[in-house]
Amino acid sequence: MERLSEAGRLAMIHQALVHRRHGIITALFEETEHPAARGLFVFNAMMIDFKALMIDPSRSKQLASDRASLAGSGAAFDRTSALWSAFGEAIERYSASAFFDDELHYASQNALGAAATPLEDFVLFSAEQTRQPGFEFAAPDADLVRAWVPALDLTEPERECWLPAQLVYLGMRVKQPGEIVFQSSSTGLACGMDAERAILSGLCETIERDAFAAMWQMRYAPRRLQVTDATLASLLPGVQHALQASPLQIDLWDISTDIGLPVVLCLARNRNGATMSVGASAHLSITQAINKAVIESLHGYIWADSILQSGSPLPERTAIDNPSDHFAYFLDRSRQSTLDFLFDNPQVIRSDDPALQQLSDETALLGRLRQMGYRALAADVTAADIGSLGFQVVRTVVPGLQPLLFGDGRISLDTRRLQQIARHWGLPAVPPANTDPHPFP
Repeated sequence: MERLSEAGRLAMIHQALVHRRHGIITALFEETEHPAARGLFVFNAMMIDFKALMIDPSRSKQLASDRASLAGSGAAFDRTSALWSAFGEAIERYSASAFFDDELHYASQNALGAAATPLEDFVLFSAEQTRQPGFEFAAPDADLVRAWVPALDLTEPERECWLPAQLVYLGMRVKQPGEIVFQSSSTGLACGMDAERAILSGLCETIERDAFAAMWQMRYAPRRLQVTDATLASLLPGVQHALQASPLQIDLWDISTDIGLPVVLCLARNRNGATMSVGASAHLSITQAINKAVIESLHGYIWADSILQSGSPLPERTAIDNPSDHFAYFLDRSRQSTLDFLFDNPQVIRSDDPALQQLSDETALLGRLRQMGYRALAADVTAADIGSLGFQVVRTVVPGLQPLLFGDGRISLDTRRLQQIARHWGLPAVPPANTDPHPFP
C-alpha cells in the first residue's frame, strides 16, 4: 500500500474528524493573522458534547467531577503544525471523555492491595479542607468501592498498577459522591502517533503544571531567563522575531524545580493596554521549552484580544470556575498587579547554563523521578475510533506533584510537595498560601 504524504494524511484525518453533524469536531475555524503575532497560525476546533450522548441510568447527573472542555485549539508558526495541534487537543479531550463501564474495575483500594495507586500518594485536599461543611470533594477512603483503570508504571512495567478512574477521565460521572476526591483537569493528557512520544509530552506537561502551581501558590519570584545569542539562533524564526521585534512586551523566567527539567514561563503583554497572556512549557531541551512557552503566550494573547474586542463582560473573582474564567479575569488591567511579584527577583540565569540541561532523555527523566521517590504512571485512554486512525492518547500521572487547580480560592493546603520545592528554591519555609486567582488558561 502506498504510504500517504503528510498532506495526504492530514486530509484523511480532517475528513475523519470534521463534520458539522457527525464529526468529533463539528466546526473548524482558522484565526486571521494577528498584527502582534505575525506568522502565527491558529486553529480552533469546536467539539461534539460526547457526555450528552452517554446514557447510563445507574449514574446520577449530579455526580459529575467537572465537565470536559468542548473545544480544542492549536497554534504554530506553520499552518500544518497548527492544524495538527488543534486536532491533537480535540482528540485528547474526546478520548479522555469516552469511557464505558465495562472498561472500569470496581474495587476498594484495600481490596486491590499493592496494585492500587494509593490515594494518599496524591496531593489532594487537606483533612481540614474536606471536613468543612459543604466541601465538594471527599476525603480519600481506602474502603470505598470506586472505579479504577489499568496503568503502566513507566519504571517498573511488569508491576500491576491501577489508577483511580476519577483522576484519569475528564468530567467522569461516578456512582457515589465519595469517588470525587479531586478536580478533573487535562493535566498530563497527551496525543501522539506512538505511545512513547505521547508519554513524554504528558510527563512534561505534568511537571510544567507542578512548577507553575508551586510558584503561584508560594508567590515565588523566579529568576529571569536571559536568551543568549546562540540559543536565539536555534529558536524558531517566528519565536526569534517575537523576542526581538514584537510590539509586545515579552518576559521569560526559569521556574524549574528540583526535578531538573527546564520549565520556562512567558508573559506577553500589550505595552499600553490590558491584553496579556501567560504561557509555560517544560521540555528536555531548553530551546524547545522557550519555543513552546512563547507560542503558547502569543496564542493566548490572540484569544485575549478577541475577548476584549467582543466586549464580553469579564468574570468577577467570585465567579471564576474554570480555565477560561481565570484567563479572562486578568484582562482587566486593574487586576494585573497580582503579577508584580514575578519581577521582584533581580537574579538572571542564561539559557546556556548547564543547570537547565540536566536530563538528556526520557530515561534520565524517569530515573530522576524515581530517585526522588515519585512513580511515573501512564493510562491508555485512546478511544477505539481514535485508535483506528493511528493515534494514541495517554494520561500521565506522577502522584505527589503539585496540581494546578481552577476556581476562586481553590487551592490544596496539602504542603508536602511545596515543602520540597521551597527548599530547592531557597525559601526558609512554605509561605502563607497565595489565594489570588492565577492567570493560567
